[in-house]
Amino acid sequence: MMIFTRISKASRPSSALALALVLAATGTAGVFALEQPAFAQKKKKEEKPAAKSYSKEFIAAYQPLADAVNAPAPDYATINAQLPAMKALIQSNDERMVAGNLIYNVGTKNQNRAQQLEGVELMLASGQVPAENQGQYNLLAGQLAYNEKEYAKTRTYLMKAVEFGYTEGEPQGLIAESFFAEDNHAAGLKYLAEAIAAEEAAGNPVNEQWVRRGLQMAYNNQMAEELGQFGLLFVKHFPSTQNWGEVIAITAYGGGWQNPEILDLVRLARSAKAMRDERMYADYIDSADYRRLPGEVVAVIDEGYAQGTLKKTDTYVAEVRGMAAERAKTDRADLAGLLSKAKASTDVKSIVTGGDLALSYGDYAAAEVLYTKALGMPGVDAGLARTRLGIAQLEQGKAAEAVATFNAVEGKRAAIARLWATYAAEEAGI
Repeated sequence: MMIFTRISKASRPSSALALALVLAATGTAGVFALEQPAFAQKKKKEEKPAAKSYSKEFIAAYQPLADAVNAPAPDYATINAQLPAMKALIQSNDERMVAGNLIYNVGTKNQNRAQQLEGVELMLASGQVPAENQGQYNLLAGQLAYNEKEYAKTRTYLMKAVEFGYTEGEPQGLIAESFFAEDNHAAGLKYLAEAIAAEEAAGNPVNEQWVRRGLQMAYNNQMAEELGQFGLLFVKHFPSTQNWGEVIAITAYGGGWQNPEILDLVRLARSAKAMRDERMYADYIDSADYRRLPGEVVAVIDEGYAQGTLKKTDTYVAEVRGMAAERAKTDRADLAGLLSKAKASTDVKSIVTGGDLALSYGDYAAAEVLYTKALGMPGVDAGLARTRLGIAQLEQGKAAEAVATFNAVEGKRAAIARLWATYAAEEAGI
């Protein structure tokens, strides 16, 4: 990306600095006037472009360096040795602009990023970078600062580039990385989330790498709230069976959950047809518990067998299936009676247990009734009951009601419920 133009011998006759140097040679000091451009010849005298200001001392130091840089075989060791003397003579913004241009070009030839950054910073400090180029210059300064591990400067310049509307290469991602490089993960994730929200508000496609990076950083640093936030963004903007599986697995293994929460996460994976591997099936089997929900355990194991994810040669799984099948026979024989007792009960624990049993065996209408009743009683685990009420509603095709129920879940379980809400809305086209 070419931004800067050298002040070469060939171009000097028409340049502002060329005129300044000519005037200096004739003994004119201080402020130098520019020639009026052809299109402006008929304008009033007071509308002439502002004069440039270069001191004779600065010109005397600058011109030999400019000539040396433009020579066929520049001696950069000598040029670098002379640069400090030139910089010490800078007084005006005009001098900052041309000195910065020169330093940037020397740095480019030397592959010296620190020198390039110094040059761009001088040009920006001069106030003479055209408005239409401000974003591009700030972007370059920010990129160079990041390479030099000057992260505060990185953010200063890249945020200005974004403010100027120059987002080529999507510098928001590099701003977030500057926070991560300082181990300020919370600030990096906050900025990344805000950048994604801005893209959403503008109706622009969201950068998938931003979301993946946020998910990775939240997982690596055990930041449960941010993990839920970026997991939700991932499946919202990039819904696929594979991505649902990734998000559910990351949420399950990075959230510090207990079996009741794990169960509702792997239930989501099963609904989304995103059961990834043997570990996820094992977690489902353990969290459902053949002693509590034997019918669901049998169904999950049989599904794993059918998909080839679970091997029938696995003796542990085979034994669990056998015990679950026996218990499921007893449950099914008296399921109607068990659910009737639960509906008539005044004990919140018995009511929720009945709801769990109904949900497990696919009697979603009964599960909805029981969870709804439990939510009106003291001592209920409202997050659990609402999550499972939403599942029962969704399974009955009541997607809008399910989304509202999931979104009403508060506390730690909210992250799980929001995933269910996103899935329900996606399935129903809401």
